Amino acid sequence: MRWWIRGRLRPMREGLVLTALAVALWLPGPTASSPTRVNPPLVGQATIYRDDWGVPHIYAATESAGFYGLGYAQAEDQLESILRLFLIARGELARAVGKDALESDAAARQWMHAEEARAGFSRMSAALQQNYRAYAAGLQQYMTEHPTEVPSWAPHVQPWDPVAVSRAVLWLGYQAGDGLRDCQAGGIKLSAHLTASITDRRQAASNEWVLAPWRTADQASIVLSDPHGGVDGSFVYEFRMHAGSLENAGYAMGAMPLLVHTRYVSWGMTTGAPDVSDCYEVDLDANNPRKYLFDGKPEEMKVRTDTIQLKDAPPVIRTFEYTMHNGVLSPVVARVPGKAYVVSTPYMHTAGVFDEEVYRMNLAHSVGEVREAMKLLGMFPQNIMAGDAAGGSYYVRAGRAPKRPDGFNWTRPVPGNTSRTAWLGIHPLEDLVQIQNPEQGYMQNNNISPDRMMEGSPLTKDRYPTDVFNDVPGRVNSRARRAVDVLSKAYHFTVHDAVDLALDEQWIEVDLWKAALARALRQERSAVVARPPEFRRVADRLLRFDGQARAESMAALNWWYWRDALRPQETAALDSAIFDAPQNQPLPAEVARTLLAALDSSITAMHAAYRTTDLALGEVFRIGRGGHSFPIGGISLAPPDLARCEGLASFERRCVMTLRAFTAGNPDSAGHRWVFLGSRLLRLAIFTTPIQSFTLHNFGQSERPTSPHFVDQTKLSSEHKLKPVYFEKSQLEGHIVSERTLDVPRF
Repeated sequence: MRWWIRGRLRPMREGLVLTALAVALWLPGPTASSPTRVNPPLVGQATIYRDDWGVPHIYAATESAGFYGLGYAQAEDQLESILRLFLIARGELARAVGKDALESDAAARQWMHAEEARAGFSRMSAALQQNYRAYAAGLQQYMTEHPTEVPSWAPHVQPWDPVAVSRAVLWLGYQAGDGLRDCQAGGIKLSAHLTASITDRRQAASNEWVLAPWRTADQASIVLSDPHGGVDGSFVYEFRMHAGSLENAGYAMGAMPLLVHTRYVSWGMTTGAPDVSDCYEVDLDANNPRKYLFDGKPEEMKVRTDTIQLKDAPPVIRTFEYTMHNGVLSPVVARVPGKAYVVSTPYMHTAGVFDEEVYRMNLAHSVGEVREAMKLLGMFPQNIMAGDAAGGSYYVRAGRAPKRPDGFNWTRPVPGNTSRTAWLGIHPLEDLVQIQNPEQGYMQNNNISPDRMMEGSPLTKDRYPTDVFNDVPGRVNSRARRAVDVLSKAYHFTVHDAVDLALDEQWIEVDLWKAALARALRQERSAVVARPPEFRRVADRLLRFDGQARAESMAALNWWYWRDALRPQETAALDSAIFDAPQNQPLPAEVARTLLAALDSSITAMHAAYRTTDLALGEVFRIGRGGHSFPIGGISLAPPDLARCEGLASFERRCVMTLRAFTAGNPDSAGHRWVFLGSRLLRLAIFTTPIQSFTLHNFGQSERPTSPHFVDQTKLSSEHKLKPVYFEKSQLEGHIVSERTLDVPRF
């Protein structure tokens, strides 16, 4: 799942949030000359224990006190980032950073994230509203205590800000993304503020898998969640919470505990979902571009104008137009002469439902209760895979999917002047692609078609409407093939095995390529003899390669350069010779020469860049920030622009990713290739007694460059390790490096 942050929304009223130990109140005392200082009444306490990785463990008697501690702790570690997210969601970032954020703000205003978040907050359950108020109060309290750390552009935090964040961060890629892509598929050029953040789901890379107890050594469910994306992890926050009825550990998006495990359940998320939004082509009145006919009756667009404040520049006025297709405001995203193109999504007016659904998932005691929570249909479009402590498992291709009438191509713009294309309702959860407790005892969805989730998957396209299945049957990738290969053979899977698979760095089908290279070397013996010793040394190293893209492996770097040199030469003939032809048959002469010529090219390229072929993979591929640099493995055999992979036949063989899926950019001036995409929020839960769980959050817990936790997990990632979660208080003992108890006021 690739999650990009994008911006939105309009300036708001300033609200007042009372916070613990905030600005002390001075009230009239016995006489006007002798005021008495009165502190806000306290309703509880929250204790924050920091472990040896800097992760906060929040203990409180009530949920709201726990959320107060979460807001406070988050401000300690990433104050500027979370405040920036609030501005992005409100559509106010440009006033802080200038015109570079103008289009981001325009998108937020167009989709009305702030307005919808305020309305959605009021519809949430009283308990969740109180939790979000507490979170905002805790964050604001830290700002009050540390005014020198607060940026000049900081907003006053509102309890609905987390609702806006959980809506805005994912919106263009997911809730509105299908409709935007449909418009593009029709050749429509979208407005600039809409295009940058549209997620191409085919390029997404994330991992999730569940293993049933009878396949494990400890007779305990194992659940892996590893959503990939930009290697920084800064849009979520790692935490542990034991507060009232909530006991969870994982990652929060703002206040939302989105990617967690509890004592009872754990879940993962990867990109893949039903089609949830549409593009409508609307023929306009020739005399008025904001009027159109709908079923022969005149309609007029709704229009709103917003003023976007810019730092160091005059404000910009933007006008946004909407139709009311399917009973929801549907923004005009493009115009051509005589026509407007609008995107309609059933998520438009459901802000807060996502938050409520995730809250109920956090309170669930089984995958059955997770399923009940998901009947709200608030979840953004995703593959959701859950396992529980009792051994149950559940998968659903989640999304708020419209019921569409037949007779139209819903992957392109459809006629928008008629009710014949109006939705017929929303599919209930029961209609979606799903399975509970598969007989195989395992499942995975690493961004592949549901019919390839496990051997003999029953989730085939013929069982579902096309727009609900919403995938190409049989579509698979190298990560899914690797996961199925390992999980299908597991009958005594240990914790060590689970950690190994979570961090797996195997390139698939290395043996087939090695066999082809060996044949080429034999067939072209005279040419090999004539080549220099270095050619034969590198060839020998490749033939001995174990296929593991380890940071310390020289063979892995030689392999990467050889396959990179081969990529422009990969054709159907080469594929056939490598993957289909019997290995006891000679290679076609042209294929043999191509393999050897690519080896020559790889040696030349390495000499041009490094003057040697004797370097380890991690000497070239690096991970880090702020001047900190570490070697990294798990590199993808793919170009930096992953879109180039999609145009290739058998792209899962030509653009091979390890399960870690690190993608690196072009070399810098020192010849280093820095990873920018890949594993960043890994979480592994094993439901033994007590529960065992592990995480890895690149780069680290803190965004303060002076903190010891700024890049400590980057080093951990480089060393191919996970860190323990310390879910139980007994596990935390001996790992507490700091303790802070907060007084929680009434707010």
